[in-house]
Amino acid sequence: MSDHTTLQNPVADVSHGMAAILPFLYIAWADGLLTPTQVEQIRARMAAMDWLTAQDKATLNGWLDPSNPPDATTYYRWVRTIKQAARHIPNAAHKSLAELGCEMAMLAGVSSESYSTPEAQQALAEIEDVLGIAGREAVRELVEERPEPSGDGLPPDVTLAVPHPDRAVLQAWLDGRMQPLRERVRTLLRDPAFAYPDPQMPKEDYREVVLGWLKLLAEQGLGALAYPEYVGGEDDIEQFIAAFETIAYHDLSLAIKFGVQFGLFGGSINQLGTERHRRQYLPEVATVELPGCFAMTEKRHGSNVRDLQTTATFDAETEEFVIHTPTVHDHKEWIGNAAKHGRMATVFAQLVIGEQSHGVHALLVPLRNEAGETLPGIRIEDSGTKLGLNGIDNGQIWFDRVRIPRENLLDRFAQVRPDGTYSSPIPSSSKRFFTMLGTLVGGRIAVASAGLSAAKSALTIAVRYGVKRRQFGPKGGPEVAIMDYLSHQRRLLPLVATCYGLNVALHDLAARFQDTPAGADVRAIE
Repeated sequence: MSDHTTLQNPVADVSHGMAAILPFLYIAWADGLLTPTQVEQIRARMAAMDWLTAQDKATLNGWLDPSNPPDATTYYRWVRTIKQAARHIPNAAHKSLAELGCEMAMLAGVSSESYSTPEAQQALAEIEDVLGIAGREAVRELVEERPEPSGDGLPPDVTLAVPHPDRAVLQAWLDGRMQPLRERVRTLLRDPAFAYPDPQMPKEDYREVVLGWLKLLAEQGLGALAYPEYVGGEDDIEQFIAAFETIAYHDLSLAIKFGVQFGLFGGSINQLGTERHRRQYLPEVATVELPGCFAMTEKRHGSNVRDLQTTATFDAETEEFVIHTPTVHDHKEWIGNAAKHGRMATVFAQLVIGEQSHGVHALLVPLRNEAGETLPGIRIEDSGTKLGLNGIDNGQIWFDRVRIPRENLLDRFAQVRPDGTYSSPIPSSSKRFFTMLGTLVGGRIAVASAGLSAAKSALTIAVRYGVKRRQFGPKGGPEVAIMDYLSHQRRLLPLVATCYGLNVALHDLAARFQDTPAGADVRAIE
């Protein structure tokens, strides 16, 4: 390129091929960095451009050498040439890099047919994609001429019209048929009693705050939503899932505590026990008078339920089950409510009668007395501080030949008579095993729904920040909201759409589960 810039036509002494590529060179070196992949891909695309002469390609390849970038004089000559050329191009500030390159090539003297073809424009657009920038914004920043901004940085005569959906209509649609309950829970959580504690609060104090919150929710009847009406519940798992999902917008420790107490511990009694168990235990579970645990996971086998090692051996002489942890490594691990508050646990153990094992069954095992003291044969250790959810008192549990009454077997699907005779309405042990686990599928829907609530909360923060945070912009003009940058939109807006889709899917899943008759096949829902 000549040092001389023609007044009437700034690219008159530039080849049309070089003129087309000039905007891309400006962007490529704007931050002083070209990655090896970018260099390789740009060179490959330029090699296929038959409108570039051999001399053009040699010059451009030299300017694309990361080890020998163009000097400041050359770079600012490009800037000056592009700005001057833009004055000859209608609406230059609103064009993409590819469009600007085509216009500059035509300004350099080539016929419009050569650069208006889809192939030529696509070739230049591919280079724009390689650079990974919002080309129109970059062009506007470079060539648009604006007056100096007012003192606050915003043009005084500009009013931004932002469309707003009807919030109430959108909220009602998102809430679905559980809207009254969701609004009730939201109202409760807005009460000052649920104010967030100091983030630096010790975990011991935080656990007590979460327990207090749980009792407040129980006082409102939320703990019994999924339980039978004859124990004061609503017999509605969909309502329970909706409450759990809504609580997760507030505090995830509270959501998990709610799920452990009423969903896992109480839910196991409700789903795996009989009416006798429900009447005896669920009223106190629903009010948190009987805090409990769900002791399934073990250290060596995780949630591989079939291979759990804890045993429940029946003693026909005393009509008791003996609960035992066979080795120090087979303890129950990460059990919520265990370290401090739990007084009873639903323990999953291998049921052994005589020499025969009947597979994993669930039994109710007391852990502490009413004073909170650990009972004989029970050893519990605190899992300590975690990366999150420190309002939950996770713990580890060992059993040393702990005896419980025969009646503590949750025997909806399998019974043991006083003489040790085992019976089940489901002859196949495999089918019985999966039937037992299938009754707990509501908890999986609840956890997925709460996870979506947490994702929505995080995404809301990110989107609001993107809309309000302003950075960079055309010279003399207002700064641009970072949400206006294509790169920001591509990261966040697909996630917003995903949240809407998952919201509909999970609510439909909860409704289908609620409408499924008791004892029906739930494999499709699983």
